[in-house]
Amino acid sequence: MQVIDTDSHLREEWFLDEVYDLEGEFARYKPKRVGDGRLIDSKFEYEFYPWSDDHKKAFDHMWIYHPERKWLGGKIAELQKGGWDMEERLVHNERAGIDKQFLFPTGISTPALKEGPLGAALARSYNNWVRELVRGHEDKLYPVAIAPAGHPEAMADELRRCVKELGFKAGHLVPHSNTRTLDDEAFFPYYEAAEELGVPLFAHPNSRGPAQSMFKSFFPIHVLGRPFNCAMALVGLVTGGVFEKFPKLKVVFFECSAEWPLYWMHRMDDDFEYMQHGFSDLKTAPSELVRRNCYFTCEADEVPMTRTLEEIPASHILFASDYPHFDSEYPDTVKHLAARKDLTDKQAQMILGENAQALLNL
Repeated sequence: MQVIDTDSHLREEWFLDEVYDLEGEFARYKPKRVGDGRLIDSKFEYEFYPWSDDHKKAFDHMWIYHPERKWLGGKIAELQKGGWDMEERLVHNERAGIDKQFLFPTGISTPALKEGPLGAALARSYNNWVRELVRGHEDKLYPVAIAPAGHPEAMADELRRCVKELGFKAGHLVPHSNTRTLDDEAFFPYYEAAEELGVPLFAHPNSRGPAQSMFKSFFPIHVLGRPFNCAMALVGLVTGGVFEKFPKLKVVFFECSAEWPLYWMHRMDDDFEYMQHGFSDLKTAPSELVRRNCYFTCEADEVPMTRTLEEIPASHILFASDYPHFDSEYPDTVKHLAARKDLTDKQAQMILGENAQALLNL
């Protein structure tokens, strides 16, 4: 059995001038390196997705990755080299028992949410950069194609380019854009392209969003960010009829555990009983659409998954490490997941690799 990690991250934000080496009409937006700091100490000036001072202060946690701080003994800081050095990443993965791994940027918002043609240029630039980053390791490291949700007109073509020309196996789907929810018709060509290409969309959230960003500290923002964003995406796709319009569309949700969809399945089904009488055109029970079209990553240390596996097919649960971020159990994720007593040996094998292999045609 091959172990397939569907969620890991890069430290591309320490190389912004290389990742977003924009040319032509967008050349003036290329990030400018300030000072002589390198890696975690890198500083840049850029205009494409600036943070307000309040957001910077509330979300400031980069210090935990600095090797001089020795946060939690310095083990998390040591893993960060794998965020840009793929040889080091493969060494880490071998120790952790991971055979294949999918890669996201840490700063997903930059290429995914910037509005207009500049957003499309940022997504294209990132996708080109990450393809070169994994060159020579294409059988083990798989970038996720970032689509410019801030410029939905370009999303479908960018996905086709990434799949057909660059060999990507999955596309990213933001839980929402700055102006649109996922049931907006502007996203329909993207869903159509994903069906046509036979690739799943990875709905990876981030911590910030329209509600949680109102908080003034990192703790509540981080607690609420992923489940709030994923719930917004799930409800939009289901109640908005996206899965009825695109029945072959497959969407994976990340970093919230495998238990969180249960509440929303029950909530949507309860409302559906009434909403189908004049409030909605949806014809299929929401929970049925979730079980058919949706996949979820689990956590090695989450509550027993017995109830989850009663309501969601075992074939729709995937393994994700979140390497090298601070809240990951890496490098013990595989070991801890395989040792869980609430999973049969077959279920553990499915979650650790077989499900992803089938979903992603690996």
